[in-house]
Amino acid sequence: MNLKPTASNLSGLLDEHPEKPPQGINVDSKLRAGLNLYSRERTYRLYVPEGYDGSKPSALLVVLHGCHQTYEDIQQISGFDALADREQFLVLYPYVTSYLGYRARQCWGWWVKAHRTRGRGEVEDISRIVEQVQQEYSVDPSRRYICGLSSGGAMAVNCLVAYPDKFAGGASVAGLAYGETPSAVKGSAFSIPRYHSLPRLCAVMRKNLAGATPPNLLIIHSDGDQVVSEKATDNLEQSWKQVAELDTDASEWHIDGETSGTPWSLHGYTSHDQQRLVRLRTSEFPHSWLGGPEGQHSSPDAPCISELIWWHLNASATRELGEVTPRKDTLLQEAS
Repeated sequence: MNLKPTASNLSGLLDEHPEKPPQGINVDSKLRAGLNLYSRERTYRLYVPEGYDGSKPSALLVVLHGCHQTYEDIQQISGFDALADREQFLVLYPYVTSYLGYRARQCWGWWVKAHRTRGRGEVEDISRIVEQVQQEYSVDPSRRYICGLSSGGAMAVNCLVAYPDKFAGGASVAGLAYGETPSAVKGSAFSIPRYHSLPRLCAVMRKNLAGATPPNLLIIHSDGDQVVSEKATDNLEQSWKQVAELDTDASEWHIDGETSGTPWSLHGYTSHDQQRLVRLRTSEFPHSWLGGPEGQHSSPDAPCISELIWWHLNASATRELGEVTPRKDTLLQEAS
């Protein structure tokens, strides 16, 4: 069976925004530095939705901020809190907090080997934060997801590769492929990005997956992005596709649509009723979070990606388990 969303349903989803502001509570906490050399003390915030019931295991969505942002910034512009109230899931906002060495302000070190390798650095600290939250709140281990913007999008990709057993799926907004370097980011109007070859990216990804299958991934990018290029996003898509062997194990589909006058396209690979790899392309918007409330690095007039992210992660990553029926599950319909 070839399963894919329909253009009309997707257009409605991308045009949907929360009807009321968040009503839950913020819980700010700290993680102590771990034993590995690159671990640091981290600050993080957990959003607990209105009506949270600790007797029922909840999904957990980790959301990573981009450069020049804090966890408060990404919390403001992503719009996930109001969505969490409606859908009843926990939202975790880690903060890079501090770091060694030179990097753009408040960037995750997504390109540093020590920070993208299981058991070390920032990916390990993010994993430990998840474990710490699970000690205090009821989390469904089959519904742990991660996403992020820019450096946070790249770090979300790193976490999926380093901990495929911890995260059922993820989303990268203006992020990069696992194993890329800062040269893949356009630093100025005069710089020329340089990228690793696809075989090299796939080799590094396979090595760090250590035989595991890559989790489901949603990639989001606008062609107006002057920081992360279309080529960088292509490398992320193609490396994921090759390592997950989707050429032989999935049906491919493509949908074009328009939401509030903004054209978009969605390209995906479906296997065993799961959307394994999906890419949303849209136009004209800068390097930013799309469709959320106003704030730093936000494009509020764009299609609402938080709704798409939650639907993709919750609907596709849990479909085989048969334990959860997402509210938007009807988007996945049999194609003609």
